[in-house]
Amino acid sequence: MHQLAWIRLMVARHPWIYWLTIAALASLVGLSAQRAVAGVDAQRRSWGRQQSVWVASAATEAGEVIAADRSEVPAAVAPVDAALEVRPGTVARQHIGAGEIVTSSDVTAAGPAGLIPADWAAFALPASVEHFTTGDHVGVYTGDQFLTPGLVVATGETDLMVAIPAASAPALAAALLAGAATLALTPGP
Repeated sequence: MHQLAWIRLMVARHPWIYWLTIAALASLVGLSAQRAVAGVDAQRRSWGRQQSVWVASAATEAGEVIAADRSEVPAAVAPVDAALEVRPGTVARQHIGAGEIVTSSDVTAAGPAGLIPADWAAFALPASVEHFTTGDHVGVYTGDQFLTPGLVVATGETDLMVAIPAASAPALAAALLAGAATLALTPGP
């Protein structure tokens, strides 16, 4: 008699053999799953203690509201300056990619004032074109002279709020009074 036919005959006569085989296979699968979970837990413990951080749930540009969720990560990968809190309405100071841990240098106080770098001042400049966006780096010119680098911190329908180094503020104020200030879009810093 063929081996397969003999096995089928034994299982047909004694159904407990079939159920015993199923139970043994199920036990093996359960045991291997338990070992896999234990291995993952062991790896997680090998990283050390966990730390709660804010992780960006969507890409955010400078001046936009940050969308972030709390997450537990190994303390070894958490940045030293991880943001302690990201309240609803918190604005990004710079680009944050989806999945990045939000740091204190990424967040700012709400509004354009929070985007102005330290030791800089912001001026409202008339915008003759609409292609500037918050976070753009610009060059400020007066007449045919380069005056200073700048950063767009807010956009309006008719003007832009541009931050410049405080040392260049008097020259830009004079250029604005003379109506001789012009902006040029430039690459980052």
